[in-house]
Amino acid sequence: MRSEEFISLLSKKSSDNGNFEKLRKGLPLGLDMSGEVVLSQKREKPFTVRHTCVTGAGRTAFIRRLLVDTSCLYEKSDACFFVISPKTEYGELLRLRSIDLTVPYIRTKADFTQALGTVKELLRMREQGKGYPRLFLVLDGIEELEDCNRNGDLEEYRAVFDTLSRRDDVDIISGAELMKSIFSGYPGAFVGVGNCLITTREEGKADVTYVGDDVALSMPVPMRYPSEPSIIETIIFLNSIPKTADGE
Repeated sequence: MRSEEFISLLSKKSSDNGNFEKLRKGLPLGLDMSGEVVLSQKREKPFTVRHTCVTGAGRTAFIRRLLVDTSCLYEKSDACFFVISPKTEYGELLRLRSIDLTVPYIRTKADFTQALGTVKELLRMREQGKGYPRLFLVLDGIEELEDCNRNGDLEEYRAVFDTLSRRDDVDIISGAELMKSIFSGYPGAFVGVGNCLITTREEGKADVTYVGDDVALSMPVPMRYPSEPSIIETIIFLNSIPKTADGE
């Protein structure tokens, strides 16, 4: 499945049920085995933060594709994307003209701290007025930076979670290696109540689990999602078409 196919299906479904806003706020991830859209977020209000956590060998490829697909659901003025990651692959997305994307240079813990300061300033500005675009904040591979995750508790991620607690206008998308952390046997404690954990299995396939009120994970939902190899072709295609919010 390619992004073009997935976006077309989302447009049709939102046109059929007339609930485009609810669909895109749920953050569509892919399709389950019956062809229904799998959403990251099912709750109207976040318990702590709106967090989509991706783990597994293909997590960066999945997140990149998710950013491309999500950008198709918003006008450029309605959503902004801020990536904090040492992974250079995200720079490729700067070729997508229709997305408000910021990818700062992250190579040290000091770079991360500075980028987090920028995020806090963006939040401060939002508190002073309305009309700001929805913020999608990506945190991927922070634990790989020197002097980060020293105790195996992914403290840098959790510092961001604390900053964004209970905000429903911000989505955090993280790519973390949970198996090398204290959360390896209890991932729900890191992902957070009401949020989802995506485990990539192979190209175009993943399992999605949701964190319940008791912080336990639900049974996994197998999912198909737009795969990575044609991302450049997808960017070129999406740059060539106008974006709509009504499925027309």
